[in-house]
Amino acid sequence: MWLWRVFRRVMNTAFIIGNGESRKIFPIENLKGKGTIYGCNAIYRDYPNLCDHIVSVNPPMYEEVMDWYEKTKPESIQIHGPEDISDWNYADGLPDEHPNHLKIYRVWRGAAKLKWGNKIKTHDFTENRGSGCSAILLAAEAGYKDIVFFGFDILGARQWEMDEPSRIQNNCYKETANYPQRESMKAYMKYEWLYQIRQTTIKFPDTNFYFINRREYIERNHFLRGYFDQPNIYVGIYADLQRWISGQKDDIRWRPS
Repeated sequence: MWLWRVFRRVMNTAFIIGNGESRKIFPIENLKGKGTIYGCNAIYRDYPNLCDHIVSVNPPMYEEVMDWYEKTKPESIQIHGPEDISDWNYADGLPDEHPNHLKIYRVWRGAAKLKWGNKIKTHDFTENRGSGCSAILLAAEAGYKDIVFFGFDILGARQWEMDEPSRIQNNCYKETANYPQRESMKAYMKYEWLYQIRQTTIKFPDTNFYFINRREYIERNHFLRGYFDQPNIYVGIYADLQRWISGQKDDIRWRPS
């Protein structure tokens, strides 16, 4: 009976690996055989045989991934590009509501550009699709009951040292081919990713979502709480992820976001 429970848990679990630098503190190769693994973009450079799925929605990065895929012909890896993501725009069919006490939700309104008078720059969060958020959406649409995502250092590096969201780049592949050649993130991107993750948790209320990151990131990051406010999203640290793959999921005490 216990073998059946373990098998069912593995079949119902998807791990989504982002490329934030926090993932370096966890041996991600240990996820093999513990569930279905979704990776993003350049993860194949370091782990060519780890993922069951690789999601890359940025066209230049997708071309790089496909070039590697066609040359190496890896077995049992499925590549998802820009055309493979559903047409759902993170808003259709859901109330376009305001997260608790947050000024920014679907549309980002940046600072006024003085040379253009008082015109405000806007950015609609339903227009752009990131690979990480798309991977979460793909796993939810595939019907996984438990979706564990980590390496999503959404608010930037050293966030726990700052009162406001950090814009410092902390991607494992920053300043390499097909990655931004800059030190800072665009201001709206952190809000965009948080919005898209939150909308996905609302669309799939019967799916459990587990956000994993460093203890400092979670405990000092009050900004995160407004977006991770749904009853089906749980927050943990990398030690909890180790407990999960060691068969101790039921012993984890998930933290409030």
